[in-house]
Amino acid sequence: MIDYFALGLTHVLIVIALLRIFARAQLDREDELVDPPAEPARVTPREARRQRRRKGGDDA
Repeated sequence: MIDYFALGLTHVLIVIALLRIFARAQLDREDELVDPPAEPARVTPREARRQRRRKGGDDA
């Protein structure tokens, strides 16, 4: 008798938890997908040196 009670109690608690989760208003809406503003590409110091060397030729 106790085994059936424990088994039934756990299943009832799981069903109650699922009902509470599915009844939440947060599940009914989705936030708008908005792309964040694009940041300008930052040039690393190493890449800046490479660009200067390409522009200046072999003089450097």
